[in-house]
Amino acid sequence: MTSVSGAVPEAADPGADWGQGCGANCFTLDEDGFTCSRVLDAPEVWRVDLLMHDTFLPSVNAFVVMDGGEALVVDAGTPDPMNDTRLMRALLGLGVDPEATTLFCTHAHIDHTGLARELSEAGARVVIPEGVLGDMRRFAVPAWRDQMVERMSAEGASAAESAELADVIWDHVVNFETEKIAFSTVCPGDELRCGRWCFEVVSAPGHTTGQCVLWEPETRTAFLGDAVLFLCSTCIGFWGEGEDPIGEQLGTLRALARRGIEHAFMGHGLQESDVSERCLANVGHHERRSARALAAIAERPGQTGFELVPAMGWRAPFDRWAETPAMTRWFLVSESIAHLDHLVATGAVRRERGEDGVSRYWPAGV
Repeated sequence: MTSVSGAVPEAADPGADWGQGCGANCFTLDEDGFTCSRVLDAPEVWRVDLLMHDTFLPSVNAFVVMDGGEALVVDAGTPDPMNDTRLMRALLGLGVDPEATTLFCTHAHIDHTGLARELSEAGARVVIPEGVLGDMRRFAVPAWRDQMVERMSAEGASAAESAELADVIWDHVVNFETEKIAFSTVCPGDELRCGRWCFEVVSAPGHTTGQCVLWEPETRTAFLGDAVLFLCSTCIGFWGEGEDPIGEQLGTLRALARRGIEHAFMGHGLQESDVSERCLANVGHHERRSARALAAIAERPGQTGFELVPAMGWRAPFDRWAETPAMTRWFLVSESIAHLDHLVATGAVRRERGEDGVSRYWPAGV
């Protein structure tokens, strides 16, 4: 059984149902149809298709850059049991030596860090941005779950719903320190090399505070994590009162639009059209949602954040809210709060917390 790169995966089970050709420059990872396929020639980039099991997104990408006997893996998928062999099968099929491999995680979410242990224990060097380490320390602890409960309660959600939504999401960040996964850190402006290719680490906050992307200027190639997607708009949740993740995301999208990216590799799905146009369209999308929230506050001042969620233009069954999956409700509530934080940060509205501990929103100057 020979892979498309010419390597023979001798360590594979000869009876395993994987490694078959699925087209030019493509081989299967298992009988379920997950694949490893070549998506760019220079740099040589392979896309590893991995399972997502608990969101509306069906899969998550890991990318493998290869040159001069070295490999750079960008993001590490989810730790779902079905994925535990998929990523290693891809590396095996490509003839990659884990000890000549660097794993770079764009951000701390579990669908981008989940298989880091597997690569580390196989000998790969694990590298994360300093900001991602900060996210791991801040978000991947029970205290952050408690802060989310408090914040959603302060926005008018019931105690039961606040706890339910916090529980469904808070542990989706992995902390390499507490998990005892060996790693080193880089900072924005630093470089990662793979053979003759040199990738710049670029800060891209919004989806998380510490997210960074990789940029190769010669070929105008970028590994974007979840900074921008074509499948959907990137989810932007609240971080903490007084912070402005929507504002950070708008800045990231505008900065990416100016780079003139030609080859974009994202955490989910594939590039479908011009990256700059997609970034600016996403800016408009967020600005329209904030405008809807502002209009709803002007029309009926004094609403709570939870009361304002339906006014923001979500395509959601608000008449059957309790029947909506908790993960979906989390996305809707968390991003709605982020938009309210943005309006407060920009001075468009003011937030006042009442004696009942619940915040209400008023147009600026009223």
